[in-house]
Amino acid sequence: VRGHDAIVACWALGGGVDYLLRVVARDIDSYQRLIDALLAGGAGIARYFTYVVTKPVKATGVPPLADLLAGTDPLNPGR
Repeated sequence: VRGHDAIVACWALGGGVDYLLRVVARDIDSYQRLIDALLAGGAGIARYFTYVVTKPVKATGVPPLADLLAGTDPLNPGR
């Protein structure tokens, strides 16, 4: 995973899925070549799922640091 520039993020998850990868590829063929390389490289992948982003819904990426540092709850501003 670390050796592939197209994999821009990877998270270890709890639950029914072990890892979530964010892949930025030029097209589906480029993506498939990456997946084929991962599968052939002995990464121990038994199965994988692909979800294509069709449009962003929210992508600010800015956490509510002021609230978190102040100890307030950004989901309940009155608390």
